[in-house]
Amino acid sequence: MPQPTNKAYQLKVSLLGAQPPIWRRLLIAPDTTFQDLHRIIQLAMGWQACHLHMFQAGDDRLIGDPAEDFDGMLNFQDETMVAVSAVLNKEGQALTYDYDFGDSWEHEVRLEKVLPGDQGEPLPRCIKAVRQCPPEDVGGLPGFYDFLEAMEDAAHPEHVAVREWIGGEWFEPEFVDLDDINQALAERDALFSETESEPDIPPARDFFGLSPSQVHELLQNPLNCPSVFKPLINAEAVNRELDTAPVIRMTKVLVEAMKGKGIRLTGKGNLPLKQVKAMIEAGGEEIVAPMARYSPIRSEEHVLAVILTRVLLEIAGYTKKQKGVLSLKKTAETRLEKKGWLMVYRDLLSTAFTRLSWASMDHYDGLDEIQYTAPFCFWLLSEKGEQWRPVDDYLEDMLKAFPRLPLAAYPVVYMSDEEQARSALRSRMLTLYQLLGLIELDPEHARLRDEGEQRMRRTGLFEGLFVRI
Repeated sequence: MPQPTNKAYQLKVSLLGAQPPIWRRLLIAPDTTFQDLHRIIQLAMGWQACHLHMFQAGDDRLIGDPAEDFDGMLNFQDETMVAVSAVLNKEGQALTYDYDFGDSWEHEVRLEKVLPGDQGEPLPRCIKAVRQCPPEDVGGLPGFYDFLEAMEDAAHPEHVAVREWIGGEWFEPEFVDLDDINQALAERDALFSETESEPDIPPARDFFGLSPSQVHELLQNPLNCPSVFKPLINAEAVNRELDTAPVIRMTKVLVEAMKGKGIRLTGKGNLPLKQVKAMIEAGGEEIVAPMARYSPIRSEEHVLAVILTRVLLEIAGYTKKQKGVLSLKKTAETRLEKKGWLMVYRDLLSTAFTRLSWASMDHYDGLDEIQYTAPFCFWLLSEKGEQWRPVDDYLEDMLKAFPRLPLAAYPVVYMSDEEQARSALRSRMLTLYQLLGLIELDPEHARLRDEGEQRMRRTGLFEGLFVRI
């Protein structure tokens, strides 16, 4: 590691894509490690260090915490062993810092100036802070802007909900307390005190024929991984099977109802019950609302599949809410007319993997990594999904490939970490894959009480989308 110098680095850390801009100007020692820079950025920006992170240098080197590099696929350089001066050494040089791979907070870290070392005050120090960073888990920049809109308008139908979500506090986007930031920077060693070392976890044992580089490509972009699946889908086969996807059947019903004046939402901002029931009927009650056989559906809030369909359309940019009415955007209507339902499906599929927060589907805390490892199940389905196989076999295969997944679970007394990981895999991955029409469950064991005996296989739609090379 380079020896300490009598200089100081002036860095500007900017949250990319934020409008108005959100940034911090920092003074650090050049021999600061990337581990310490991660902590400095977390405290200066206002993040809570509760998600994965990594740095990417201009030469594409990845620097991060090896414990966050599942199975060594990313080939991280150990952030505790690399000094900032080993990557940034000329004014104007920059690198990227990614935090929370779900919300995708990407920052530019630029070396603005190399200054004399005697700055009069201890380093690191924040000398300029512009606007608050978004709250954790808000849903990326689109979710942040929706959050601000609801927060700033007391008459907004979601105002009360977002106030409760943020703990009853008022969020002032323009206000940043520079003194609080610098006090936190001075106390960062205590704030980031080392926890008990993790137990030894065996490396991944089986990727079922894929190389680590292929797995990395698959996880990075499951819809464009040319070393695993052909990049050009079989459009004719997909169009034939498109209506087998519950999400498309429900979307068609919802889009038809939104034409014209849109749909008047309830006082709580939900779809009216008549619309919910129409979507359930279109999607298939046994798939999208299995609990309806035990108790009547009284609200959209009781049907996850309806909520997911509506949210996917909203995040994908097809719908808008205004004055209590849900309507189809003109641009979306034009896109649908010109491109057809296959493009809608691809938009929903892409949104499900890049912008939807899977953790919102259940109550399992700390298992965000499932969303980033779940595409590996596509390979498993292509390997052995032609025949009915136990769902538990797939869950076992996922944990073989990614044995560190259970470590992210929050300890509870009634369930082991591995049991939590299995249950969350089932409730998130399988729920979404079935909604998207990529898998089907054996109807003989589809009831909740038969969960341990459930079997699944891939669908014709899956085979049209994910054609092996």
